[in-house]
Amino acid sequence: MENKIVFHFYMLNLFSENAIIGKNCIIDEFAIIYPNVVIEDNTYIGPYSIIGSPTMNFYIDQENHRFEKTIIGKNSIIRSHTVIYENNIIGNNFQTGHHVTIREKSKIGNNCSVGTLSDIQGRVEIGNFVRMHSNVHVGMFTKIEDYVWLFPYVLITNDMYPPHDKLEGCTIKEYAIVGANTTILPGNIIGKNSFVAAGSLVTKNVSEGDFVMGRPATFKKKIEEIKDKNGELLYPWKDYLTENRGYPWQKKLER
Repeated sequence: MENKIVFHFYMLNLFSENAIIGKNCIIDEFAIIYPNVVIEDNTYIGPYSIIGSPTMNFYIDQENHRFEKTIIGKNSIIRSHTVIYENNIIGNNFQTGHHVTIREKSKIGNNCSVGTLSDIQGRVEIGNFVRMHSNVHVGMFTKIEDYVWLFPYVLITNDMYPPHDKLEGCTIKEYAIVGANTTILPGNIIGKNSFVAAGSLVTKNVSEGDFVMGRPATFKKKIEEIKDKNGELLYPWKDYLTENRGYPWQKKLER
């Protein structure tokens, strides 16, 4: 068979002869690296992880399937049981928790993290320095800009009338914060520097710098008006963050 996949067996893991593994990489036990995968320097692939996993077309016609390129940037950490499908481009300094799934045709920037049990459903665009906590679901066609925070159990949907074939992704603008257990309905835009409180249901666009909460989420105040229990201002968070999180304005990291 002309397109037969040839795997090498090494230290209890499998990697295709067509995969490219960079310098100082560690591929842990029982990991599988499929064809046309590029793993750049100083990257760790955890046990039982699958990189470049085939899409449905492979199972329909294995003989003629062409694996699309998958790139994992340098200095990345892919923890155990993570599955990253083929045809994904992921930047440098990327980290996952355990049991993360990233479907095909997504692009993720530099210095991003995706928490344990999170699910990125493909055809998603994610910028730089995006922090995604555990159990986050990102529907297809979502666009997430730089410096966004998504807290646990955020659900970003794309199908207003399921089951339907006209999917509409959401957009989350830079520096936005989406609190835990929030659901964002299809097509909505979360504005720059906005803050969606935990437990909210977003049914319409959130304007730049707004603080919204509730089910449905409604405007409460501008973020500049939010104070802690001591009366101290907190937002925009970029201006008040004191802990060093490795952002470019705190120290130099590759972007």
